[in-house]
Amino acid sequence: MADAASALATAKSLLAEGKYEDALASAELALSGFQKAGNQQMQSEAMSAKIDIYLHQQKRPEARAAALEAVGLFKALNDPQAEAKAQLLVAQVCTQTQRYQEAAAAGKEALRLARLSGDKSQQASAWKALATAATDFDLDKAIISWQEHLKLVKELSSPPQEAQALLRLSKAHLSRLSRKLSGCAIADKDDTIEALRAAKDAHSLFRRENDPQGQANALQLVARALLFNGVHPDVVEASGDPEEIFASVLSGAYSSSKNALPPKPSTKPLKLEEVVPDSKQLDKNKFAWRNPVAGFCYTVVWQPTKDRGVGNNKPRGQYDMLMLRSGYKHHAVPTSVGLRSNEASERNEHMMVFMTTQDHAMNYSSSMMNVQHTIGGVATANLRKLVFVQFGESFFDWTDTSARTVEMHSVTLGLLRSARIEAPFLTIGFVGGDLASWVQDPQPLIESIFDTIESDECEVIYKNGEGFAPSMVHKPLEDTVQAVKPGKTQSHYLR
Repeated sequence: MADAASALATAKSLLAEGKYEDALASAELALSGFQKAGNQQMQSEAMSAKIDIYLHQQKRPEARAAALEAVGLFKALNDPQAEAKAQLLVAQVCTQTQRYQEAAAAGKEALRLARLSGDKSQQASAWKALATAATDFDLDKAIISWQEHLKLVKELSSPPQEAQALLRLSKAHLSRLSRKLSGCAIADKDDTIEALRAAKDAHSLFRRENDPQGQANALQLVARALLFNGVHPDVVEASGDPEEIFASVLSGAYSSSKNALPPKPSTKPLKLEEVVPDSKQLDKNKFAWRNPVAGFCYTVVWQPTKDRGVGNNKPRGQYDMLMLRSGYKHHAVPTSVGLRSNEASERNEHMMVFMTTQDHAMNYSSSMMNVQHTIGGVATANLRKLVFVQFGESFFDWTDTSARTVEMHSVTLGLLRSARIEAPFLTIGFVGGDLASWVQDPQPLIESIFDTIESDECEVIYKNGEGFAPSMVHKPLEDTVQAVKPGKTQSHYLR
């Protein structure tokens, strides 16, 4: 038993060092020792370590097989509680390998077994697994699952888990709200109110637990919900209290013709001519400024890719890649090595990867011309696939006035978006990321280089290791023309 525990600790240490083969051997040894000792809990931990090793090696089929092996092991022992834990491992692995239907099935089975054993903690984990899997194919089920998960963590009296559950519930409502906006110009009222309420409650719990990062995340969700309804994010910065903002929303402070938020309460009875259109509205003596672009103004917001439900449903292709770069090659060389080492680098279909490095501020004009000439050369050569890669940059809050270097990715995005219109036969992708994302874990960014030409998510920017994609949100412009009464300006012309 002691030897098995030591082998498990060794496996975890070797995994952290990146020695996957030695770690796998130690995990197998620990699993065998725990099986002989009959310690089911430690068997589950050893199996979980084995699955983590396979996932780090990108061996997804082996990881799923190991999880299913754990299910069979505890099923043979007739232990519902241990079997439920193994099913949760299956759901976790299937979610990480983008097999969301299988993950949902495993989560459902884990919930059934947890109910048999009467373990509410496992039931909460099963609802969480169901919600995470359903987010990518059925947001209605995901919201219901998060609500059930929230009920259980409340019963378990765990404020940190309750705050995280409220945060995820708010994100689910915002994801459904975003999808509805693709077919409707006005944001859904119910999803807006529920997203704001969940974010408000989460912020209150995070404040009680003295968690500033959680409070900041909740405020971001409040700002996003208001932005979907045409309310400027400055409202959140000015207040900083979701309780106050939510009360203002319910009182009609932000109601307008561009959203469906609750209107202001009526203080006087409406007159008939104010409600029913009549001939007085056509009175030629009245004049009002008209904005010809009203209703056609949008702004781009960067939305987390995990909330969008857009994945790569095609099998990974095989490509013969040509690498180009501008500027110094500090980040371009390891990225090129990562691309060449990928299983997709099999010299089949042609693909060009152009890397715009982060020293562009010293040669901004030439970097811009390099991008334009590369697109022209690819179009002339009748190549079909092109991906732009940007190092050391991510999107930023436009209200932030702090000094920073001149960015390049916005110019690159403008050029390639124009190229998609002028040369529709081209498939052009874009992957960018800040320094933290490239240094901490570049593997997701390298995988996204292939995903941008194989899925509908063709533009991805990483910030602090999390992927974001652009989304168009209706945002009316402020009135640039204001009526001025002559009586108030006469004094300026008096001598």
